[in-house]
Amino acid sequence: MSLLRRRPRPLAPRPRGLVPSLKRWTIPVLGAVTPVGLIVVNIAAFIVKHLDQFRWSISILAFVSGLMLNSWAGVNIYRTGRRRFPNRTLFQNQNEELVLIGGVAVVIAAAFLTAFFCYQGLNDPNNLPNRLTFLTGVIAIALPILLQAFFHRELRDQPPVSTSTADGRTGSSPPPPTSVGPTSRYGPPGSLPPS
Repeated sequence: MSLLRRRPRPLAPRPRGLVPSLKRWTIPVLGAVTPVGLIVVNIAAFIVKHLDQFRWSISILAFVSGLMLNSWAGVNIYRTGRRRFPNRTLFQNQNEELVLIGGVAVVIAAAFLTAFFCYQGLNDPNNLPNRLTFLTGVIAIALPILLQAFFHRELRDQPPVSTSTADGRTGSSPPPPTSVGPTSRYGPPGSLPPS
């Protein structure tokens, strides 16, 4: 008995574009909506049922998230201010440490207040969901996106700041190497004395 193998036909290339992609993904996405919704509802019900235990962890995560987001925003605000107003006293090189200390204090205070209000907002499970919690979440999601768009546009459109050095020169490149005198023992690699 001979076994004849059928050769598989080569697959036709898939059409590309928006419409074929929508056709391919419509049924799987619609089919996944209900299971994902059930999972989300079960997780939310579990969290609400055990809200006293979750309050601390959610508040700590809000504090860490606030530290990261506020630090990132503070650095970008400082960069933008330094580019736009390089001659202002606040953005001079000698005031960097003062601005850094003040910025860290503001970032920590804002993150603490965020975590505190989050903890207070999760006080009563019967009060959830409420408008304040929902709007706070929407703002917390939209703020990084809007800040990223603003800072990307600001930093892209402006030329880099020229910095002044201690000897009065301006520019962003390092100073040229100094010439090595005859009494110096060490010089550039090409100028070593023969041994």
